[in-house]
Amino acid sequence: MLDFQQYQAQFTAYIRNPIHNKKPLKVNASRLAVYKKAVFNNIVDSVSVCFHVCQTVIGKRAWQKLMREFVATYAAASPIFREIPQQFLLFLDNVETVPTYFKQLAHYEWVELAVSKQRSKQTILSDLTDFLHEKPMIAAAHMLLEYDYPVHQISAKFKPKQPKKTTLLVFRNPEYQVKFIELNPITYRLLQLIDFENLSGEQALTQLAQEIEHPEIAVIIEFGSAILIDLFNQQAIIGSQKLISV
Repeated sequence: MLDFQQYQAQFTAYIRNPIHNKKPLKVNASRLAVYKKAVFNNIVDSVSVCFHVCQTVIGKRAWQKLMREFVATYAAASPIFREIPQQFLLFLDNVETVPTYFKQLAHYEWVELAVSKQRSKQTILSDLTDFLHEKPMIAAAHMLLEYDYPVHQISAKFKPKQPKKTTLLVFRNPEYQVKFIELNPITYRLLQLIDFENLSGEQALTQLAQEIEHPEIAVIIEFGSAILIDLFNQQAIIGSQKLISV
């Protein structure tokens, strides 16, 4: 590297991890401290605002230690500050000092930010909602999530000791509020079919009845129709759309 590149590398290495890196020669320590503090605080603030529960679960001291590890190893892939929390999730993949549920909790907290900023295409809906004979449409900005722990219940007072399969729908309503709905496994699978397949509500419910080997398909269709109406009332489903010819 050229001299100025060596200087830049030494400068940034010290700012990231002053304990294990020497400061550049002929640099005023007090001025360098300003950069060190500013870089650390800006990154930590961008991460911390997204992970309130994570901080309370592991405590202030452990969180600060985790943040210092992140700042020391974080490689910016984007100049956009709101994307730093997603980089923190990637960093967590290689961390083994946090509780087993912690990484899934962090993902759950990040999802609120992700859905709030998620781009969505304008959906053309039918004038009359017909969930059984047309394709039910989930809110344009949404995520279907499956976790090994009840992440939506974790807090400083509740830290799960055993796994518990948990399925959730996260969506953005017309008022741009992010909402969370806990789903049972049957409803979760129904929304998967609706979301990823070109099926009417009746077709999706028929396939669901076959998958769970229920002897009376009509019962599942009636049950599922009520679920779709309930999700519509909660703004998780926004209407129906005529099936696309394949």
